[in-house]
Amino acid sequence: DKPKPQGLLDSKKDTVIPREGNNQHIAAHTFTFRELAAATKNFRQDCLLGEGGFGRVYRGRLDNGQVW
Repeated sequence: DKPKPQGLLDSKKDTVIPREGNNQHIAAHTFTFRELAAATKNFRQDCLLGEGGFGRVYRGRLDNGQVW
């Protein structure tokens, strides 16, 4: 087995991140590129919400109907 290059994801993961101060948690979900492409209709212009310092932001709909 060859080691995988850093920065590539091969599976979906849910991560719980503690918020400072009030003991609440937020959940972060990692999506594969294929899931993102499918949810945004291959990053279509009409799904583009805006662009900022971290890149473009798209609206997407998952296969289960959930909007992200």
